[in-house]
Amino acid sequence: MKIIDIRMRPPFRPYLDTMFVEMNHPFAIQNFYKNFGMNYSESMKQAYMPLLFEEMDRCGEVTGVVSIRKNSRGFENDALAELLEQYPNRFLGSCGLNPENVLESLDTLQKYVVDGSCIAAFIEPGFHQYKMDDERLCPIYEFCEKHNIPLMISFGGFHGSTDDFCQAVLADHVATAFPKLKMALCHGGWPWVEAAVRVAFKHEHLYLSPDIYALHAPGAQSYMEAANYMLREKFIYGSAYPCVDLESSVALYLQRLRPEAAEGVMYKNAARFLGLEQP
Repeated sequence: MKIIDIRMRPPFRPYLDTMFVEMNHPFAIQNFYKNFGMNYSESMKQAYMPLLFEEMDRCGEVTGVVSIRKNSRGFENDALAELLEQYPNRFLGSCGLNPENVLESLDTLQKYVVDGSCIAAFIEPGFHQYKMDDERLCPIYEFCEKHNIPLMISFGGFHGSTDDFCQAVLADHVATAFPKLKMALCHGGWPWVEAAVRVAFKHEHLYLSPDIYALHAPGAQSYMEAANYMLREKFIYGSAYPCVDLESSVALYLQRLRPEAAEGVMYKNAARFLGLEQP
């Protein structure tokens, strides 16, 4: 089965000294794979790319979408470009944007997407204390809409200092102001599941990707109801690897999806969102 995992962080430079180190910390383990009922795979333990490829192959024909987030060195989009060059048949790229510097973000979009090898962009407003509908982000939204760049947005979970940063009405505002902008809400607006589903159902180009929050979390059943029915064409699979292992995540999604919805959620919706296939 073809699968696009829109939320994968493989063991390469930007993540080796952050997420994979954190996974060895008891607090991180407690709050990720154990609490979501998943497994701690060998590729996670060893942070070793060949083991990740083996894990991907056991799940099917998997392509991982790799996003860049800010770390101690900033936004390492050059490292992402190197990864895409090294493994062109394994990964797709989503360059990281800095919400605190709009001009830098516009240059990043031009260099890495319009003129480069990335096919999408990724932004985490809440981690920078920006709400999604902050007017200062409008030039980024305008650029992405104009150039038909899919924009992945961390929205839900613990993105922001307070719960105000993950209210679905913020996504509603942006989707209304930029009706042709393709957006995917990573973490799916959790825990306000029903509100996020309603907003995605309302707007043609707004997709939902709850990743780990559609596993064993409160609200997971509602996400899967949406994936099977209301959002069959708007729901995108993501693992959030290495927060959880890929195999048990894929297996649980497939167990809960109706056969008529599975191909869309696991592959076709992401392919459409990313511009790999025509609607």
